[in-house]
Amino acid sequence: MNLETINLIKKDKIAIIKLDRPKLLNAVNEQLVWDFQKATEDVKNDDDIKVVILTGSGRGFSAGADLSERGASWKGSKDALIRGYKPFFKNIIDMPKPVIGSIAGPAAGIGAAIAMSCDLRIMSDDSYILSVFSNIALVPDGGLSWYLPKYMGFSKAYEYAIEAKKIPADECLKFGIANKVVPLDDLESKTLEWAQTLAKRSSQSLNHTKKLMKESLHVSYWDTFHNEAEIQNELTVSPQNKEAVKAFFEKREPNFD
Repeated sequence: MNLETINLIKKDKIAIIKLDRPKLLNAVNEQLVWDFQKATEDVKNDDDIKVVILTGSGRGFSAGADLSERGASWKGSKDALIRGYKPFFKNIIDMPKPVIGSIAGPAAGIGAAIAMSCDLRIMSDDSYILSVFSNIALVPDGGLSWYLPKYMGFSKAYEYAIEAKKIPADECLKFGIANKVVPLDDLESKTLEWAQTLAKRSSQSLNHTKKLMKESLHVSYWDTFHNEAEIQNELTVSPQNKEAVKAFFEKREPNFD
């Protein structure tokens, strides 16, 4: 697979998707959009991959859209978002396996939306989320105006968006945007360590728990209750469940591979 602006690494059941335009703080241009579509589609459909890490090369996660780009094929912003960005966001959101966002430096503009689309986030202590759009007389996009109020509440999210205020890593931790905050020098190793821990766990538990919790945001308690019952009915007779129960009684770690 030919990728010009993405570095895709697969090893030990973990895929690392790395935005790779470090000289421009991984600013998103059209080529990166198409590469991101291909990379996320590939990883989504790779049954050997259990955990995905999404990160950026160099000093930052992503500075947002590349405002210096000329000659893109988009027929306006709507076309870029629907034809370009939506497919890779859908790949991340519909990805059955957990996606860890590993964030250093800025995650700004569309970069913030990409970070927020991840299931889990580990941030360096110098990093931040920034809805920068109001500085150029625009509104948040990439679903950012959906994500931020869910974590911060309407008033706080609105304040940070219209004033283009950084949400530093320590505040992200308080709001539940970040799961972990670590020193910058430890970010890569701590992210990989977390991914390796998850990769040892049951893939069906990881995947179905994600599905249930995502769906619960849009359905009733009883819909969720019954969805849990249906899935639990399938999983309690699965080989992975049998291995886990056997390992429990044998006082050993289960082997799900």
